[in-house]
Amino acid sequence: MALKVKQIADRVGLPSRTIRYYDRIGIVSPGERTEAGYRLYGPEDEGRLRFVKQAKALGFSLDDIRGLMAAAERGCCGDVLPELDRLLEEKVAAIDATVTELLAFRERLVAYRAGKGDGCGCSEHGAFCGCLGEAPLLQIETRR
Repeated sequence: MALKVKQIADRVGLPSRTIRYYDRIGIVSPGERTEAGYRLYGPEDEGRLRFVKQAKALGFSLDDIRGLMAAAERGCCGDVLPELDRLLEEKVAAIDATVTELLAFRERLVAYRAGKGDGCGCSEHGAFCGCLGEAPLLQIETRR
């Protein structure tokens, strides 16, 4: 049974515009179209969309998902699982690094707060408030 975009969107729990976007970029393209040009999705397409949705929920990029889908196209779990393990390991390492950076930032904020007891004294010399002049900045390295 072929489903139009709205119908498949309701079944997999994605917005219609997301499904159209996935078609446009080649992530999941319908196998057929009606004479009027409506996309028609079958059970295999539904499975692919569910796969993509779950991979996005795990935080994978569309490029990561392309790799996983290519592995899935080659066969069953034997090709997918090693790639999935690699991506999950990268995700966990990135999260660990971010947590470490946030904890260090928290420590800098606590130290900054402790050292700002009476403010910067700007009211005495008429300058605009400089209380934030030496505040620590949050700088988290962005990763893929």
